[in-house]
Amino acid sequence: MVAQALGNFSPTLSAQLRATWEAINNGWNQWVLNYTQGKQLNLLKDIGFESPSWEDLSYVLIAIVVLAALAGAAWTLWDRAQHDPWLRLLARARKRLEKAGIHSTPAASPRQLAQQVLSQHGKQGQPLHDWLMRLEHLRYAAAPSGGSKAAQQLQILKQEFDRLAWPA
Repeated sequence: MVAQALGNFSPTLSAQLRATWEAINNGWNQWVLNYTQGKQLNLLKDIGFESPSWEDLSYVLIAIVVLAALAGAAWTLWDRAQHDPWLRLLARARKRLEKAGIHSTPAASPRQLAQQVLSQHGKQGQPLHDWLMRLEHLRYAAAPSGGSKAAQQLQILKQEFDRLAWPA
């Protein structure tokens, strides 16, 4: 169906796409499917090994795996740093509340969570209620004059998170 649409649209475009696909497929066949032991050893010679052996090939493969793992770890750390730290802290709080039997939707605000804590745990849940309200205030109140002040307040909330008495 797509081929008909392309053929009806432009016969030369269809022919060019087909030729490009065939070239890619042929390259794959030549590089991957015909990758013989001789080609492997020649590749090692091109890298700089004078008389390559299977041991050298294994070192190269191990190095590639280690580099790929390090690149993946670096990507994960970078990606994690891109996420909003306030949202991460709220997600941690949701998980702890879930364990305590306080179920919520992902759309529930910290204020709604705080109200659930009070309704289910009364005065015992007051410190957690207050913490959740401060978390909400940090996010939704008028922004303080300095961005570093908000970061400091978030850091304080993170430290308090670990010391809070979570309902059982």
